[in-house]
Amino acid sequence: MMHNVLMTLVHFCRMAVGSLLVISGLIKANDARGFMYKLEEYFEPGALNLEAWSPYALELGITASTGEILLGVALLVGALPRLTTALTTVLLLFFGWLTFYTHSCDPFGMKTIAVDGVATEIANQCVLACGCFGNAIPLTPWESFLKDVALLVLTVPVLWAAWTGRFGLNDRRRGTFLYTAALVVTWLFSDGMLSWNFPVIFLAGSLLIAEILRRRLVGSWQELGMAAGVLLLAIGFQSFTLRHLPIKDYRPYAVGQSIVENQKSADELGLAGSVYATNYTFRNVDTGADTVILSSDYLKIYGEDWFKTGYENVSWDGEEVLVSKGYEPLISDLDAVDADGFSQLDGLLGAGVTLWHVSKDLGEAHVCVQAEITALMASAEQAGWRPAALTASTNEQVEQYRFEHQAAYPFYQTDPTELKIVVRSNPGLLLIENGVVRGKWGWRDVPSFDALQALVSKTIE
Repeated sequence: MMHNVLMTLVHFCRMAVGSLLVISGLIKANDARGFMYKLEEYFEPGALNLEAWSPYALELGITASTGEILLGVALLVGALPRLTTALTTVLLLFFGWLTFYTHSCDPFGMKTIAVDGVATEIANQCVLACGCFGNAIPLTPWESFLKDVALLVLTVPVLWAAWTGRFGLNDRRRGTFLYTAALVVTWLFSDGMLSWNFPVIFLAGSLLIAEILRRRLVGSWQELGMAAGVLLLAIGFQSFTLRHLPIKDYRPYAVGQSIVENQKSADELGLAGSVYATNYTFRNVDTGADTVILSSDYLKIYGEDWFKTGYENVSWDGEEVLVSKGYEPLISDLDAVDADGFSQLDGLLGAGVTLWHVSKDLGEAHVCVQAEITALMASAEQAGWRPAALTASTNEQVEQYRFEHQAAYPFYQTDPTELKIVVRSNPGLLLIENGVVRGKWGWRDVPSFDALQALVSKTIE
């Protein structure tokens, strides 16, 4: 009786951990470039100081997301239990360490690194979010750490059962139970947390492929063949999103999102905003001891005559501290600065239709489609739309690019990090009407002008 209860717990944990690993991996695979940018943040000198890894950030991201999917499906089907549970434990231990490191990073601290063999002190470069669920579920580092700890706890009984030979490939009854439960959990999570039911379809397809291959293959290659089938499905999905755009966009520039609304402050929306304060340091004149007081509290404590209490000011420029969390604009760094240094963003987001050509770096752009984009921009201008390009390249680079490609439409400068958020393609296109994104395309999918007009006509109807 006790053994049955224990094994029920083991299979429940397999289902929970396996389902969440597939969802987590799929979210990363959906936006591989976004995950790449997050890894590049971790590789910075002030973070993990792994600059040599930066050129391989995309490949590492693809490996991590695909690995999560494979491990999740393997847990559900019971394939290679010892290897699967060992790798899952190592993965969760690593993610737990990474999220705790992210949480504990002091943005005002310093660290020592070797530069050309010389010990050099530089400021910490703290990663604000680990990217575990991407933009879909923006967890704080501490919340991500707790999530990893919870998954690790659930993995312990599965690890024990695997290494004591208590489970392997599912029999029909166990498989039916586990697969049904996993699909239900995935649907509940996807529908409630992601507003995206594709993970249910993907998981169902993965389990179906694994079971078909299990029935077709025999011998020592059976489980490896099942893994290969799921791997091909995961790589196929990954390749599609890399060649085009994420099929589900959680960023504030997604189709249907109002850029104007997403820029509004808490005051403009009538909401409570986040409150920050600064740590002030006061030194006791008699003892020399320092006292740190929040800027929002020191007047309440000492009044305007704080200097009469026996303290002298040492520093007004301490660490900024979040006092209370509130609404913050989803878009804060977008701009469109012309060659004279003036912002033209309001004009680009005003009434009417704007077609944006977005390129974070003109030197790295896929210029093979520039002729198509130039023709599209000319048609847009003839229709009375506002064609424009947003880039982080310098004015000199812009002028050279415009001359080489005969791009007559205006180019404006924008923060490079923000352009990575706008569209995961270089170049990319956005169709914006009255400040609302109506369409978005990567460079492989440059639309015809008739297709753009059709999108605008739909909104008029």
